[in-house]
Amino acid sequence: MSVRQLWEGSDSAKWLKELDGKTKLIVLFSFAILTIVIDNPRTLFILFTASIGLHLVGKTSLQKLQVLALLLLLGLWGSMFSQALFFSQTPRTPLFTIISPGLPILGTITEGLFVYKEGLIYGAVQGLRSATMLSIGLLVCWSSDPRQLLKALVSWKMIPQVAFMLVTAIRFLPVLVAEASEVLVALRLRSNTKIGRNSIIRHLPYIAKPLLARCLRRAQTLALSVVSRGFFLDNSSKYGYKWSNTEKIFSWTLILLVVLISSFKLVYIASEYGFYYGDLRIIYDWTKIYL
Repeated sequence: MSVRQLWEGSDSAKWLKELDGKTKLIVLFSFAILTIVIDNPRTLFILFTASIGLHLVGKTSLQKLQVLALLLLLGLWGSMFSQALFFSQTPRTPLFTIISPGLPILGTITEGLFVYKEGLIYGAVQGLRSATMLSIGLLVCWSSDPRQLLKALVSWKMIPQVAFMLVTAIRFLPVLVAEASEVLVALRLRSNTKIGRNSIIRHLPYIAKPLLARCLRRAQTLALSVVSRGFFLDNSSKYGYKWSNTEKIFSWTLILLVVLISSFKLVYIASEYGFYYGDLRIIYDWTKIYL
């Protein structure tokens, strides 16, 4: 699998690729809202597991799953490590000391550097949020033709220029990765260095200018193509299409579920500020346990 194919949606399950762009975007937005509303670690983990399960059901290739795993591990590790070191809330339970407060110079400047238990837990919860969105976002990108998303956004009366820029950003990612790979190969051949991590690290400082030049040429070509086709002069009726009833029912059900969960959370937050009603105690208890 080439570098460009690794970031393009060409090997997903047929049913996933044929899903309407509206359905995919609604699922993406629903996950985004739920990751913000939910604070319970177990429920967040279930949501994250669901996003990974969609990758497996959608038959995401092994190479892409490896890329996903690497990005998730880096994100979770970074979130947990940073929060463990710089957690400022109380109470804080130090697990071990990196820099002792009594250490000359560094100890005086930093007042000690510790790894906090509460920071690890808080970082893991925040990392689950970003990991869930990364997982579901890559699923949408890997399983969607840009035209699907463009038609969906324009059919929602979004400004065509804005919709086009959003979709172009998604489409440009695999192109950018492929261009960067080609530039690295060219630099390595010119310097007669062997393939390996050292050669990549060595040439990274010199990749910016040629990559920027290639991107500018592609952007100019794309701009001329769009203008010549009169894309921004067309009305949204050109992109009209039928949204299947099954997907429409599923999408509206998902929207109602997200609205219901968000309402429960808002009612619970209001109860903490004194707006408490005994008749809603079941909602309060359910929200406290699961959200």
